[in-house]
Amino acid sequence: MTDKRDDALWQALNGANKARARVYVEFFRSIEQRFGRGMAIEICKEAIYRWGEGLAGDLGRHLPSNFEGVKENFAFPPDDGAMFTPRVDLCSAQGLDVQFETCPLKSAWIEAGLPEEDVAMFCDIAARADYGTLEKAGFAVDIETWTPGAAGCCKLKIRARSG
Repeated sequence: MTDKRDDALWQALNGANKARARVYVEFFRSIEQRFGRGMAIEICKEAIYRWGEGLAGDLGRHLPSNFEGVKENFAFPPDDGAMFTPRVDLCSAQGLDVQFETCPLKSAWIEAGLPEEDVAMFCDIAARADYGTLEKAGFAVDIETWTPGAAGCCKLKIRARSG
């Protein structure tokens, strides 16, 4: 099997995700300049969460316990995991724990020369997309985002929502 990273379509998708990362920074900086850092974080998290809700599609069809389906339809698409390099630590009827080893957004922020503290902040902001997607689909999710000195990227713990 050939490495998907050599594929032109994969390169375009990776580039689009990196462009998304740069857009996050520009929106953040504009909002921060007018309203301050705290408000910029709040507004960006809210907007990105709402955007993520729109990505939920029919992911909820895997409720309450088809986490294999969540793994296949959320953690690995659209490129069978080549872009985010998911490492599945748990996939059972109880939930899905996945560590993303790579991230084009994080790579774009590092390539742009952002300080590690800002990269960590943007990872936290960007994670709101996954919260929006998974919560809209009916799941509970806990995301540990990247911090300076940590390996990989985000770690997600996805469970059926109780109650």
